[in-house]
Amino acid sequence: MITGKNKNDLVELFSENAIQQRIQELAGGINHAFSQKEELVVVAVLAGSILFASDLVKRLTMPVQLEFVRLSSYGNDIKTCGKVKPVDLTLPSLEGKNVLIVEDIVDSGLTARFITDYIKFQHKAGTIKFATLLDKTCARKTDVIVDFSGFEIDDKFVVGYGMDFKGYYRNLPYIGYFPQR
Repeated sequence: MITGKNKNDLVELFSENAIQQRIQELAGGINHAFSQKEELVVVAVLAGSILFASDLVKRLTMPVQLEFVRLSSYGNDIKTCGKVKPVDLTLPSLEGKNVLIVEDIVDSGLTARFITDYIKFQHKAGTIKFATLLDKTCARKTDVIVDFSGFEIDDKFVVGYGMDFKGYYRNLPYIGYFPQR
């Protein structure tokens, strides 16, 4: 058991089937948006987006190059700390390429803004689109453009399907939350 958070207390928000169905729909939109493009570089933001990115790229029909960056905007708490900490931004040249950034959740928008600006200005990518599984618009602190959004959620701290609490619960096949007590 993890202090204060027991798996049995989780409330399911999105089932495994609902997630997979929505990813199929998102992939259809992405395939349509990039249908005339030769290739797509998918940049997944680790670690939370790993399951979403993996399931998404399997459904894309164009040639895909999969890359990863590691960023952090959470401390040891469940709220964003207000600063984006680059952990590993190693990427090949993206100059002039079509890029899809994949995130697990966009809440404050700070991480989304940081990585989008980084790829736009440092890598001079051609077309940049942004996909997220969860979109918490109620928590925005900055404007960001989310081109492909799976589900909009309210102000809940969610775990599962790649998202964690202190490193745990990433392996759950569904997304849940701990109710406030």
